[in-house]
Amino acid sequence: MVWGFIGLSIMNPLIIQIFDVSVGLNVLNAGIILGLMAAPIMTTIAEDAMKAVPDTYREAAEAMGATRWQIIFKVVLPASKNGLIAAILLGIGRAFGETMAVLMATGHAINIPTSIFDSVRALTATIAAELGEAPVGSDHYGALFALGIALFIITFLINLTADLFIRGSRDY
Repeated sequence: MVWGFIGLSIMNPLIIQIFDVSVGLNVLNAGIILGLMAAPIMTTIAEDAMKAVPDTYREAAEAMGATRWQIIFKVVLPASKNGLIAAILLGIGRAFGETMAVLMATGHAINIPTSIFDSVRALTATIAAELGEAPVGSDHYGALFALGIALFIITFLINLTADLFIRGSRDY
């Protein structure tokens, strides 16, 4: 909710001013807000993955005369690759399921976007906005539940993939 307010009150006028568009509540705004929301999760998990690389790997590389940057790029990053991919996937999963920030930052317009400056309506926001007004048992109600099931399956697959990468990183 706080991120949605930031998108609405800060990013909206900023996008209007910088890109000279009529409305700042658009795909670009939502992308920036979701990126800012996902970044802490991704960086924390990525940091943990790189710290999990055994010190013996670094020490062995130093013993062979590798520089600091060679150790980072040739030892630490390859050894923590699975954890880094998992961090990215979990960040995407976090952003994918977000509702209120997207609802507030996109303009909530039923529209198929043709550019990043178009207002749109996200699936999660559609469910949040319409479920309370859909008559129980109607086609509209069923369609909203179908959207929810589709979102659940996609989020589950993203998290399952991330979990498989995390398990793979423990094999070192």
